[in-house]
Amino acid sequence: MMRPTENELSAVIADDDSATRHALRLLLRENGCARIWEANDGERAVELCARHLPDLAFIDINMPKLDGHEAVRRIRDSNPTVGTIMITALPTLDNVQKALDAGVSGFVVKPFNAIKVAEAIRHCVRSPKQ
Repeated sequence: MMRPTENELSAVIADDDSATRHALRLLLRENGCARIWEANDGERAVELCARHLPDLAFIDINMPKLDGHEAVRRIRDSNPTVGTIMITALPTLDNVQKALDAGVSGFVVKPFNAIKVAEAIRHCVRSPKQ
């Protein structure tokens, strides 16, 4: 199966802040993401990823119902090929280690930097998926 190009990518955005989801949605569209689903909590993010099998999942660490670390674990368990990018305003050593343990592919720090979002997308598209 061929890996999608950046023009064919799909993504789930999970963040409890609608302004953050909106900003990230705009950046994803600028980088060729054609299909984007949004969740405002971790449980919904897991459901959307299971239903749509996106190429990318941008997951905030601090969300209601299910935090980002556990959401990433569940998403990766059901879809090991999804590129998971952790969203955080607090890239502490503890948060980074927990995210790596959960299986994230990358990080994007809030407030978003368009270049960093594009780099995270390219990294996930180019990286061999397990």
